[in-house]
Parts: sequence; structure tokens; C-alpha cells
Amino acid sequence: MVVEPRDVPAFTEERVEVSFSLPSTSASGAIIGILTAPTNPSYPPSVVIIMHGFGGHKNYCYQKILAHKLAECPLGLYSFRYDFRGCGESAEIESSDGRTLDEDFHDIKDVLHYVREVKKLNVLALVGHSRGALAGLCYSVRFDPSIPNIINCSGRFRAEQIRDRVARQSPTWEEDKGHWADVPRYMKLQRVFVPANETYSLAKPNMNDISRLPNSTSFLTIYGLKDTHISVNDSEMYANLLGNRHTLKFIPEADHNFYARNPETGERNNYNFEVVRLITDWISPESRRKRFHERTYYVGAITRWKSIDGVLNCRDLGGWKTRDGRYVRTGYVFRAAQMSTVTENGKAALKDLNICKSFDLRSSQECQRNGAYEIPGLDRQHVPMGVDGDMSPGEIAKKLERLSLGVEGFLIVYREFLKEGITAYRTILEYIRDHSDKPLIIHCTAGKDRTGVICALILMIAEVDADNIARMSMAACCQVYQNYSHQPVRISSKIL
Repeated sequence: MVVEPRDVPAFTEERVEVSFSLPSTSASGAIIGILTAPTNPSYPPSVVIIMHGFGGHKNYCYQKILAHKLAECPLGLYSFRYDFRGCGESAEIESSDGRTLDEDFHDIKDVLHYVREVKKLNVLALVGHSRGALAGLCYSVRFDPSIPNIINCSGRFRAEQIRDRVARQSPTWEEDKGHWADVPRYMKLQRVFVPANETYSLAKPNMNDISRLPNSTSFLTIYGLKDTHISVNDSEMYANLLGNRHTLKFIPEADHNFYARNPETGERNNYNFEVVRLITDWISPESRRKRFHERTYYVGAITRWKSIDGVLNCRDLGGWKTRDGRYVRTGYVFRAAQMSTVTENGKAALKDLNICKSFDLRSSQECQRNGAYEIPGLDRQHVPMGVDGDMSPGEIAKKLERLSLGVEGFLIVYREFLKEGITAYRTILEYIRDHSDKPLIIHCTAGKDRTGVICALILMIAEVDADNIARMSMAACCQVYQNYSHQPVRISSKIL
């Protein structure tokens, strides 16, 4: 008998109740959301938060389509889409001021706490539509600048113009202390009164403040050119303010909610699938790597990657901004792959960089196989990691495959590096402490795993942003180090 294979679903969905935190204008109740979990999650497990606009709900416009697409391979991302309080299925608002931005901030805070602390997920991005975009951007500035990607769909830049928008619908809204609106509640439209203070709250933000978010934050803005709710000029204001951190996309025929009426047939064309395509393309690992490379290629006017003939993957470890606003020194610590194949031109290039010391992290077996090297003016010191055998990336991958270990297996390898490589790390860190005037280069076979570990440790000591360290080195190394109990040699003043 032949058994036909069954298609494995790309995701599962769970209806979640997230209780309101205090203080709250709603005495009790919960935010209702949907957690979409991929069958084959990416590593590290990451989540995208999806937020609707005024009069919306968790399945509005593109939200549900996006959640499902994010879960599919090759992205494998979790998502959490939810109803703000007073919307969809979430609890009512008890304040006479209505649902102000402060209420939105409480909801975002509670949702982030749930996905981070309960589900143990890394927050990869916020995606907001209209008011949800405004709330997400303002929340990031005021409370959590660590979120690396923010996606703004039809979001208003000139917040004060919400008053004009309301006035066109309800000319006496200020005298009436509010206006009436039809909003979806519990799967049907309801007529609700929107207090004037809610509108005043939405008109207050100065969106120029988002320029204060870290340079590592990336922004995507999507507008329909037939949007009659918000001027398309607002999209240009985001682009001009954020510069090369920002990507702007237009959908020519789409309105505020990314639909359009076909003038010939009268049917409504749905452009929300195009919104989903733009978001998933932009948030893909390939696009994120490309943006990071473009953003970090130069340190000032100097390229971070160095051309050393015969040596691959050579780059300057300097230029990264630290938490206290200083910068890691440039032209001092370099990282590279093995240097046994360096040419005479490469040796001259190393001399031009004033590099005095090289730390060779390869094992004795790798040195015997690939050869050592002698470069005039460069003092080579062999500091193996204490792990025998070939520890090049290809050999590590083969070992993990033989042991039937997936990506998580690298955590085991990096823990072994941290445990066995203490002597090598101490030697390098003490050199930095004692020779701040003599530039150094650190390398192994590929300049990836072992070199990445020590370079990540150096940047952590210098208090560089963890997301930049993870992209520059490796996420797994950073996760291991967070649980590493040894106190580092005090070298911060030498690195900065």
C-alpha cells in the first residue's frame, strides 16, 4: 500500500489573551491577539508585531495575510497581531478621554512583554498601519529604541493634521467634545463616540523625534498614491528625515487601506497582497544583510573592509558607536581569515595599516596543514583556542551534521570556545590593555567563528549595541556571552 504524504501546514495559530498591566484606564480585561507560529521557525526565533489603525482590527487590510506569509519558508517568522483596547475583541476603555496614545503605548508594552518574557521570542520588527504606525514609531522613541526594524504603512507624519481630518467628517467635533464613528467590535460594526481628547492626543506627536532612534534602526514606508486620508507628502517627510536608513515604496493605484475601485467594472481591486510582498522582501535575511553591509561599509570616509592581497575577510573592528555615545577606535583592531597565503603586496598593505601584532587562533593541525607565515615588522603569536583538530566552519558543520545537530549545535561549539579559549582571550585582551599604540590583527582559518567570538567579546566590553555585534559577528556568540560569568579585563579605555 502506498501512503500519500500529507502537506505539513506552514504555521499554527493560537488566540491569546494578554492581561492589561497597571496603571491602566481599563480596570480589567485583556488584549486579544493571534500568535502565528511557523512550523519551521528561523533561528533565533523572532517575532513581528502587527498593529492596526483607527477603526481597524487584527485581521484588517493586510494583517492576516502578512502573518501567514511571514510564517512560511524561507522566512519562518512568528507574528503577533492584536486588537488595541476598545477595538475588535479586546476589552473596553473605561476612561472618558477615550483611547489616547498612552493607551496604545500600554498595549504595545504588554504585547512586547508577552512575546519576550512568556514566549521567549526576539522582536524583529513592528508593523503598523495608519494610527498603528504612529503609535509604534512614538513608542520606539519614548520607550524602546532597541527594535531594529519599523514598518510604516500609510502613517501620518504631520500628526496635527488629524484634527483637520476629523473636522471634515464632523465640523462641530470640538464643540461637541468628540465625534461619532463606525468601528468593528466583536465581528460587527458599532456606532461609538470618540472623545475629543483622543483626537487631541493623536495630534500631539512631533514625528521629527524619530530621528533620535539608533542608526542601526531601519525603516520601511509604504503608501498608496490614491490615499485621501493622508497626504502622500508625508511619506517624503519620512524619507527626507531618515535618509539612508529609510526605504520608501509606493503602490500607484492604492488608497489608504490599499484597495482601489476598478472604474470599468466597479469591482474593488485588492493591493494588500502587494503590501505583503514588499514587507516580506524587505524583512528577508538577504535584504537585512544587504542594508547592514551598505550602512556599515564606510567608517566616515574610509572603507571598513580592507584589501589585503592573499587575505580574505579583512576588516576594521572600529567605528561602532557605544552606549555612552563614544566610538570604538578605528585603525587599531582588525580581523581576518588565515594569513598564510598573503602575497608581497598584501604584506605591504599590512605595513601601511601599521599592524604590529597578529594573533593566530588556528589549531596546531590547521597551522601544519595550511602553513605558518612570516611578515617583516609583524610579530605573530600562536594562541590556539585549546580545542584540538580542524575547527574551520566547514569542519564544524560536518561534525554537527554527523551528530544530527541543527543550528542550535553552534551554541554548543561556541560554549566550548568560551570555556577552552580563556587563555587565548586573556592574552589578546592583555595586549590591548598594555599596547594601545600598536595595532593588531586577529585571525583563524575563515575569520568567522573563533575570530568572531573574541571580536564580539571586545565589542561587548566596549558596550556596542548587541544587534550590531550579532550582525558583525554571530548571534549565537552574543547569546552565549550573556550567560558568561567571568569578568573581562578592564580594557574599555584602550578600545575607545
